[in-house]
Amino acid sequence: MSVYEEEIGGFIFREYVDIGKPKFMIVGLPDVGLVGEIAVLHMIRSLGFTNKVGIDSYTLLPPVAVVKGGEGLCPIRVYGDGDGRIVALVTDIALSSRSIVPLSLALVEYVRLRGIEYIIGLTGIVNPERAELLKPTVYWVASTYDAIKLGYNIPEAKRVEEGYIVGPYAIILKESIRRRVNTLILMADSFLDIPDPEAAATLLRALSRIIGLDIPVDKLIEEGELVKIRLKELMKETRSTLARIGKGYEYRTPIVY
Repeated sequence: MSVYEEEIGGFIFREYVDIGKPKFMIVGLPDVGLVGEIAVLHMIRSLGFTNKVGIDSYTLLPPVAVVKGGEGLCPIRVYGDGDGRIVALVTDIALSSRSIVPLSLALVEYVRLRGIEYIIGLTGIVNPERAELLKPTVYWVASTYDAIKLGYNIPEAKRVEEGYIVGPYAIILKESIRRRVNTLILMADSFLDIPDPEAAATLLRALSRIIGLDIPVDKLIEEGELVKIRLKELMKETRSTLARIGKGYEYRTPIVY
C-alpha cells in the first residue's frame, strides 16, 4: 500500500512511506562498467537502507516483476536511511534506449516536486588504459553553482573541462540545468563493458566526503570477482543499449573554441 502515488512522464512513483524532503538523492543507473549500479547497491546494503519508493511503467519498461524474499517489488526502487536525509535509486533491469529519456526527465521532475536538494549521479567514464591504473580517478560535472561547490568538496576529484556525456546522466544533467535542479555527476575511470567494483569503491569514497557518511568499501573490493559474475547478464544487456545510444561520442573532443 502506498501513501503517495503520482504519474510523471509515463512512470508511476509509489511512496510506501512519507519520504519527507531528503537532502540527497543518489542515482545509480546501468551505464559504463555498471559503476553506479554497483556503488548504490553496496551503499544500500552496507548502510541498511530500506525500500521507500517503487517506480514502474507498464508502457516504457519490460513486463517484469521483481521478487525478493517472497515479495513483489518494482523494477526501479528508491531506498532511504532512517533519518530521511538520503535516498538512493537503483534498478534490477537494464534500461532500453526507449526508456532512458522519459525516465531521466521523470526523475528530475520528481526530485523537483518533492523538494530534494541535490541529485548525485554515480557512473563510469571509459578509460582505455583502465587495466593499468592503480587507482581510478574521479571526475565531476555540475548543473548549478551550488552543485559546483559540492564538487569542490572532493579535493581528489577533477572537474570535467570539456567532453561529452552520453546516456541517462546526460539527460539528467541537461534537464537539471533547464529546471535549475542541483545535480552533481561523479564519474570514475572504468572499463566499458566489464563490471568494475574497484571504480565503484572509488566513487563511494568520494561520495562519503559529500554526504557526511562513512561508506565502508573493503567488502566490496574483497567480493569484486563475485560481483562481476552476478552482474554479468545485466552488463550484457546494458552493453546492447550503450551501442544504440551512441556511447562513442564520449571519446570525441567537442568542436568548441
